Amino acid sequence: MSPTRRALLGSAAVGAVGALAGCFGGDASDPEAESVRRQASGTDTDPTVVKPRNPNGKSVLLYGTDVNDEDEFVPTGRELITSADRAADLTVAEGVSDVDRERVRSFLDETDYDAETVYVSPAGVESCQRIVIHSVSWEPGHVEYEYCRELRPPDEACEADTRVALALLFRLPVALDERLTGSGASGRSPCATTDTEYAVIDGNATVPGNATATDEWGDF
Repeated sequence: MSPTRRALLGSAAVGAVGALAGCFGGDASDPEAESVRRQASGTDTDPTVVKPRNPNGKSVLLYGTDVNDEDEFVPTGRELITSADRAADLTVAEGVSDVDRERVRSFLDETDYDAETVYVSPAGVESCQRIVIHSVSWEPGHVEYEYCRELRPPDEACEADTRVALALLFRLPVALDERLTGSGASGRSPCATTDTEYAVIDGNATVPGNATATDEWGDF
């Protein structure tokens, strides 16, 4: 049986579409294109991250020139830093320790923005707690991380029933576009495993170090 006119026209249309796809999109099985796609998506189970905190409970990172004038700076949100120029615009807020200030600046300055991206995410945490990062995952326009919370070591000063501002800066091993359309975080408290051998710091004021502890987790 000879092919119908409809069948011939249909096969011709498919051939034309295939030819156009070859011209505009290239070979979908191109190994180089697939390599680029894989590099743009991934997970790091041991990420490079710094976690500066501000005991004053305000923002940790700001954009602006004068952190003493509220009209001159804006707190950072969740964003991707893709260039040294953008990183240079970041200012560490008053109240953040000198150690954390130096750590943030070194972290930003040592990032190779031709091959790496910094993901910034503001957060909050109880003064006597700390966040442990388990992994960070990314794809174009989206970043998320997994974490848990535990008590800080007894030699770290903290204030019971007080929240502090925290900033998380991840160094992603990929050069991403600065456009961020979504982000997320998932975690648990307390951590399933921890090196901390105590649970609740007993006190209503600043704890200088030798904190007493009980075997209860309290409000996590």
